[in-house]
Amino acid sequence: MSPTATTADIIPILASADMATLVADVYNEDQGPRKGIFLTFQQASKLIAFHLPTKQLDQLFYFKRGFNNRVYLALCNDGSEYVIRLGGRFWDHTKIINEAHALSLARVVLGDVVDVPLFVGTSVEESKVHTDEASRIIPHDYIIMNRLPGVPLDTVWDQLSQEDKKTIVDQAAEIFSRLRSIELTSIGNFVSGSQDEPKVGALMEGGGGPFLRWGEFVAANIQKELGNLTKQESNFAEIMPHLPRIHALLAKVQSGELEKQFAAKANEEGEDTSERPISFLHGDFESRNILVVGTKITGLHDFEFAGGFPAEQEWCAGFEWLFARSEDPYDDSEQQKLMDMTEDEKEIREYFLRVLEERYGLLPYGPGHQEYKVVLYHCQSNIAPWWLPDRERNTWTEHQLQTLKTAATSLDKALTYLGC
Repeated sequence: MSPTATTADIIPILASADMATLVADVYNEDQGPRKGIFLTFQQASKLIAFHLPTKQLDQLFYFKRGFNNRVYLALCNDGSEYVIRLGGRFWDHTKIINEAHALSLARVVLGDVVDVPLFVGTSVEESKVHTDEASRIIPHDYIIMNRLPGVPLDTVWDQLSQEDKKTIVDQAAEIFSRLRSIELTSIGNFVSGSQDEPKVGALMEGGGGPFLRWGEFVAANIQKELGNLTKQESNFAEIMPHLPRIHALLAKVQSGELEKQFAAKANEEGEDTSERPISFLHGDFESRNILVVGTKITGLHDFEFAGGFPAEQEWCAGFEWLFARSEDPYDDSEQQKLMDMTEDEKEIREYFLRVLEERYGLLPYGPGHQEYKVVLYHCQSNIAPWWLPDRERNTWTEHQLQTLKTAATSLDKALTYLGC
């Protein structure tokens, strides 16, 4: 099947294309996770031969979509299709192990509802054979997985009727609730236990953990962002005046004072303050990671940042496609998106939230329900904004400089809200 039938964001990687041409014309990012990460047809052919010795690569296509990884579609001579994903330069094999375990857990609760990818080969497995770096087929971490049927939901969403969208929303809500049903006892990403079983271990990004308490987890995140801030003080000049207040926030979180402060406030207002259990979170529940055939969800992928986390993490990182993400309340541009929703978009958003609450007892995080955790989530992100370039700010665009100013303004207001 030709990939052009499913998406326009595709570039064929020809066997005749040399590395220099590919780097100049295709893999030309000068920053970000994918800088310096790429694959030639010959390398892909060797990967297929190593992990799937009965197969032979026939065609290779590069999906331009995404930010953290490079993703390829490999078509073999027997008609079978596989996805090859190269990990970004900021992570190591721990991300592959995390995703493998996340998929095994997800498959148990989603098996009769929707497919998730099945790994057929990884760089972790290859490294057990090619034990020194020089002998590896490519110098990058990678995963080879079966190709799931369907097209990315975001490529067809706007063409669907309201009723068709509700049909898909019904399925998405059930999938989310099933993943949330996997309760875990600590916060962190997945690692291998003594019998290679999945267990919650340290965080992939920044280390630390696993954490038994929400406050310990949040404090570790703030400390990580403070470390990032001090490494780039000259880039984040607008943030530096808030440093004493950030340290005051850290102290309130570590002591448990922040939780007590807002629990008392919630009780006064009659808000539900019961803590949601730590449970499985996908980490990027967006339409680009959902595959559909017609109005049937056929696949869910991109579990690379899954793990055991508190509920606000998913709400603050996912559901943007339904305008249901818990946005930064002090970022005017994000709030404007909500104000600019069409009536149809409002209807679908309200339908999704109603289905979650009435069928599954799940509430979004935000006004009226643990809002301070949403504020705190975005507050942490704005200490040393990860989305800004890792190079001197005199090379930044005007838009990038403006986003830093927005982050600083939001940080100031969030610290005030949190009593710091």
